[in-house]
Amino acid sequence: MKTVVLAAALVSAAAVAQSSTWLTVVGDPGNAAVDTVEVDATSAVAFESMRLVKLRVNRAMVRDAFDGKPFRSYYSTAMVDCKENKAWHRSISLFSNPLWQGQMRMHEYAESDGRSLAFAEMADNPRDRLIKAACAISLQEK
Repeated sequence: MKTVVLAAALVSAAAVAQSSTWLTVVGDPGNAAVDTVEVDATSAVAFESMRLVKLRVNRAMVRDAFDGKPFRSYYSTAMVDCKENKAWHRSISLFSNPLWQGQMRMHEYAESDGRSLAFAEMADNPRDRLIKAACAISLQEK
């Protein structure tokens, strides 16, 4: 059963990477040695004061994730609360190697348990810019 779930996750991650339009917020997506944050311009969804956006992040050095295990890069679906000026991960796919390669593990978080979008120890921390940009997305007209 684990093999089927992992295979489905890998296909899903590959589909996200291929169908997305990644805009670089900070860093260089071709350089594994730098901190990079990108946002999928085609993924943003707005509803009331909330926004949903997909990110991909590469870290220059190995870091420990919320589960205490090391990672180098990840894909994330992030929620942004424009009223509270907060953002957190709803789901995250962590990779052992830079540039979204290597062994992957996934985590889903309940809304009340979402992990803060912090970009810890990133020199050019894009957190506030990402929140501001996400909140600038207008609601869809019917």
